[in-house]
Amino acid sequence: MKKHIVTALLATCVYMASSAAQVKVTASIDSTVVEMGSRATITVNIADDSRKGTFIDLPEAGTEAENLDFISVECDTFPAGYEYRILIQAFEPGTVTFAPFRYVQGSDTAESEFLTLKIMPVGLDSLSTINPMESIVNPPRRWYDYIPGWLLWVVLGIALAAAAICLYLVYRKNGTLIVHRSKPVDPYEAAMAELSKLRERKLAESGREKEYYTSLVDILRTYLERRFGINAMEMSSTQILDTLRKNPETRDNQPRIKQILEIADFVKFANVRPMPDDNVKTFNNVVGFVEDTKPVPEPQPDTENDKQPKKQN
Repeated sequence: MKKHIVTALLATCVYMASSAAQVKVTASIDSTVVEMGSRATITVNIADDSRKGTFIDLPEAGTEAENLDFISVECDTFPAGYEYRILIQAFEPGTVTFAPFRYVQGSDTAESEFLTLKIMPVGLDSLSTINPMESIVNPPRRWYDYIPGWLLWVVLGIALAAAAICLYLVYRKNGTLIVHRSKPVDPYEAAMAELSKLRERKLAESGREKEYYTSLVDILRTYLERRFGINAMEMSSTQILDTLRKNPETRDNQPRIKQILEIADFVKFANVRPMPDDNVKTFNNVVGFVEDTKPVPEPQPDTENDKQPKKQN
């Protein structure tokens, strides 16, 4: 009996070791030395047959770090895992060391090796290549070159005086200068209208999942900005979740928002094809969040009851 137990434990350990060995992260750069303004590509390969892990160090396109920019981030999905291509551009001389890229699967974390990029300054031409200065050239003159500068100030003064007289006449006639202001947009009604339009387009049903989730998340980000004053259009998914966690009105809906942002990021950046049920669930989560957090109208005073005389006992 003890022999069978030991054999089972050994088999389990071997299985766990083989499963952990399947996940591997490697990183490389196509050029370790570039000039200022030049670009290089970092390739990160993730070997994961299950594709159930999370790439936690993926930079966002359009962001800056130290003395370089992340121009674009592309991802290809393969049966054996993922391949990320990160295009960077250097704009200051120096040496940049990239920390290992990490990939988490369950309780295990796989890391890549360190990468180093040396940025060289652009070489300047020697003084011998400078050409002598040309002689002064008299450009041809036009008719407006003969207009004195003081005349333009006179015309400007007359225009300002005429505008002031017009404003005075309007004020004298109407008693005020009326400024028409646009009606404020109701965030709930605007979000529900956009969601209805998105449903009618049937993007997910026609295989355009990336466009579908991009539009869906943009509607959510716009609603967060109009309803809670959160600058969600300029935030990453992690920053949005942190902000919602601190807000008492949105704290309870954080799991719902997390599901929306996570599946949208997988579709947009990892080219994941979601199931039809996931598309419906994500859409319903956005609708449910908008419904749960819609502005509550303030109660209006009952003027008719106030006008009625109180009954004396």
